[in-house]
Amino acid sequence: MSVNLDVNALNKLKDASLWFIIATLIGFIGVVTVFSEVISIVAFIILLFVAIPKLKDAFNLFLQTGKDVRNGITGANILPWGYIIIFLGGIIGIVGLFSISPILAIFGTILVVLGVLLEFIGGLLIGLSIYNLGRFYQSDLMWIGGILIIIPGINFVGWILTYISIDDVLKRLSPSPIGPTPAVPTPSVSVYQVGTGSLSADGKASLVLYSSTQLQIQSASIDNTLISVSWDKITPYILNPGNNTVTIQFPPLTGFIRGSVYSVTLVLSNGQTVKVFLTFT
Repeated sequence: MSVNLDVNALNKLKDASLWFIIATLIGFIGVVTVFSEVISIVAFIILLFVAIPKLKDAFNLFLQTGKDVRNGITGANILPWGYIIIFLGGIIGIVGLFSISPILAIFGTILVVLGVLLEFIGGLLIGLSIYNLGRFYQSDLMWIGGILIIIPGINFVGWILTYISIDDVLKRLSPSPIGPTPAVPTPSVSVYQVGTGSLSADGKASLVLYSSTQLQIQSASIDNTLISVSWDKITPYILNPGNNTVTIQFPPLTGFIRGSVYSVTLVLSNGQTVKVFLTFT
C-alpha cells in the first residue's frame, strides 16, 4: 500500500464531499425561489455527473489501498438511479395533475417513493463506508459524518463534517519534518519475519520473527494508518536469538478487507525498523 495512494483517495473524497455540499445548497435555494425547477435540474446534473463520479473514483482508490469500501461503491451505483427515478416520477406526477389523469399522478407518486427508497439505500451504503474510513483513520469527525450522511434531511451536514475531517487526517498522515534523530541500526543484527502473519478484526496480530540476538520491540504500527501500539501491547516484546512467536494487540479494526495483506512496521530498541506482512482474516 502506498501513502500517496491514501492521500490521493482522501483528496478525491474531499473533492466529492464539496460537490455534494454544493449540490445540496443549490437544491435548498431552488426550494425558496421562483426558478425552483431550473435550479433543481442544475443540482440534479451536478449530483449525477460530478459529485457521484468523483465519489466512485475516491472509493475505487480506497479499495486499492485495502480499505473495505465495497458498500460505498455499491451505494454510489444505486444513488443515480434513485435521483433519476425521483426526477422522472416528479415529471410524470406533474403531467398527471395538469392533465387531470389520476393514473399518471399515482404512477408518478409510486416512482417518487421508489426513487426515495433507492436514494436512502444508496446513502446508507455510502455513509457506512465513510463511517468505516473514519474508524480506520481514527477520525471522530469523519465517522460522525458517515452516520449523518445516512439520515435524510441532514445528510449534507455529514458531507460538511467529512470535508472538514480530511485535512486533519492528511496532516496526521504526513511525516513531521522535525523530530528526533533516529538511532543508527547495528549492521550485525539480523531480524526478519518467518512466513506470513495474521491480523484479525479484534486487532490481534500473530507472526514469527527471527532474531540473531536479544533486543526489544518498542512499538508496532500498521502502515498508512494512524494505528500504533507500544511495547506493552506486544508479547513477548523481548526477542531472543532464534524464532520468536510474537502477538501484537492493536485496537479493534474496521474498514479492512478480509484476505488482503497489510504491512506493519516494528521499531526495535537498537533503532532498526522491520517491516512485516499480515493477512487480514
